[in-house]
Amino acid sequence: MTLSFKWIGILGGGQLGMMLVEEIHSFGAKAVVLDPDKDAPCSRVADEFITASFDDFDALEALCKKSDVVTYEFENVKADYLVDLDARYNIKQGIRPLFDSQDRLREKENANAHGLCTARFVSCTTKTDLDRAVEELGYPCIYKTRTLGYDGHGQVLIKSEQDLAKVEPYFGTPGVVEEFIDFDCEVSVIAVRSKDATITFPISRNIHRNGILDLSIVPSGLEESLEAEIKAATVRFMERAGYLGILCIEYFVKGSSFYFNEMAPRPHNSGHYTIEGCSTNQYRELTRFLLGLPLEEPKLLSPCVMKNLLGKDLWMVPKYEEVVEKKRLQEGQSAYIHLYGKKEPRPLRKMGHVTLTNMTEDQFVQFVKTELESR
Repeated sequence: MTLSFKWIGILGGGQLGMMLVEEIHSFGAKAVVLDPDKDAPCSRVADEFITASFDDFDALEALCKKSDVVTYEFENVKADYLVDLDARYNIKQGIRPLFDSQDRLREKENANAHGLCTARFVSCTTKTDLDRAVEELGYPCIYKTRTLGYDGHGQVLIKSEQDLAKVEPYFGTPGVVEEFIDFDCEVSVIAVRSKDATITFPISRNIHRNGILDLSIVPSGLEESLEAEIKAATVRFMERAGYLGILCIEYFVKGSSFYFNEMAPRPHNSGHYTIEGCSTNQYRELTRFLLGLPLEEPKLLSPCVMKNLLGKDLWMVPKYEEVVEKKRLQEGQSAYIHLYGKKEPRPLRKMGHVTLTNMTEDQFVQFVKTELESR
């Protein structure tokens, strides 16, 4: 296999980067990674690791100089710092998807401009803005900071007038108030687009706890026609926006309608299941894109459930290991445990994940009752 590039630079050294580096190595390429945390998951697998702030322009340039092509696994790298670097180095996805995803207001306006439907929303920075937004959208609605919000941070669910005070600490900070959609489910679709082709992974249905992804379930359970419509809308959006590389979009589904929630121009937690559940995975196809190789259309190998392991869930790991060791799964089922090697297991910190293949959601619920909670 002839590679177009030898070194891939990654901005961000978390678990997404770690799994990307593993795929990069499978193609015989090397990875240089930049992250502020010297103990980040990528520090153990990268061929070179630069410990520096994402605001350190000299360090960012050092990574770019070392790399034949550069990508990002963390969307809160300041796009302003990358404008000059994008003009002089090969940041193959470009910085536009990163820039658009970093501001919730800009992200939603961009989604609407390129053909996707969103919940109604109103910009909000002051109490006057909040009052106007609530009058226009009604209760319930959701306040979100425009930047740096993730895993439920910087969000307030406003159910009644009594909840308005909870937004006061954010006044003066750019925010957005969104209409609350009483959705049936939330799904995500991951696509990878090159100049020659666009591939999409099977849609996952996602269940969140406390604003953090808990389970991804594949197949999603949606009607095939609706799944096809969501995939087609995602591909059209990427084409109209001029995006290349990898993109995950999360949608709210209500009946036969779907609404853009948010996007991430990087590998996504809801795509972990692709490692064992598909014929190819999100990290492998991103690597193919970065190396200029033809993309491979993924196929689902079996129903599967991916369970995120947060710090509070680490008690489950020995039980999962016992299940695997003593083969307590039904015939054809398998469990794959991925731990990220993070040293500090904070309660809501993502520490790993488990993917169970040939397993439906109902089977997973029964598995938890019989194999985890009862022992």
